[in-house]
Amino acid sequence: MDYFITYNAADQKWAEWIGAKLVEAGYSVELQSYDYWARSSLILEMFAVSAIADSTIAVLSPDFLAENLDRPEWQAAHAQDPAATAGVLVAVRVKECDVAGTLPAVQYVDVVGLDALAAEETLLAGVEKKES
Repeated sequence: MDYFITYNAADQKWAEWIGAKLVEAGYSVELQSYDYWARSSLILEMFAVSAIADSTIAVLSPDFLAENLDRPEWQAAHAQDPAATAGVLVAVRVKECDVAGTLPAVQYVDVVGLDALAAEETLLAGVEKKES
């Protein structure tokens, strides 16, 4: 699997948009709202899947930064790629938030304020850059 997408519930629409754009581009994707809604141990399932994914995408927003930094699927990717430059962790900022104040070393793909076409192009360019 190419990408596992981790996100805060408040950003589900963004996570699904990112997943759809990556699938359209030919990548394989798993995310909570598609694949884990009926399973009993959501956190353990997501951690297991993140361990076999080539990369983890973190959907960055104020909600994610406030509530998701201690989740195991994010921590595993962050530990392997703390600056988000090696492609193990791909951070995508979808809402205005202070990433530098919380995660100062993390480089991210920024789609905040972009129209749909520009956001898609930026996302795909950011993913391709991480693969190189």
